[in-house]
Amino acid sequence: MRVVTFGPASFSAYARLRYLPDPVRPGMRESEVRLPARWTTEIDMARAALEALAGYSSSTRDCHVCVWEGGAAFRSAALTRGAMVDLGHRRYVLFTGTLDDLAGWGDLFDSAVCSAPAFVWPADHAWCFASDVDPHWAGIGADRGVVDRLVADRNLDVVRADPDEPQPTYY
Repeated sequence: MRVVTFGPASFSAYARLRYLPDPVRPGMRESEVRLPARWTTEIDMARAALEALAGYSSSTRDCHVCVWEGGAAFRSAALTRGAMVDLGHRRYVLFTGTLDDLAGWGDLFDSAVCSAPAFVWPADHAWCFASDVDPHWAGIGADRGVVDRLVADRNLDVVRADPDEPQPTYY
């Protein structure tokens, strides 16, 4: 589960980009969260975090992106014929491109609601963005200084995380 929520165990620091605030009591359900009327969408939050991460890689013109096969309704069946990544209990369609390609991310899917990609990482492996379907957050692995700057960024809701510890969850 760690790989699908935080990426590989090779980074010196980890963080969580929160799509929703963490639960405030045990057993809380996502449906109980009261969000402001102008809440930012998951894909927009992911794009903002990825834009911030772009400055910490020398190879964002050459990135890898994975989409969970079980959650994607692609507009074209041809999109599912690419390379596949199998992590045991989840399979992903692998794309390559640039971070700029995420601007048109929603155009790939037959759904009005566009989720964040399951994984994004630059060719130099400077960081990894992992957004599994179940948690209310995306995991980010990077150098400690990068995580510190993401946490300090007032445009992002990022908190430090220890992938070896239980993370807040909704029920």
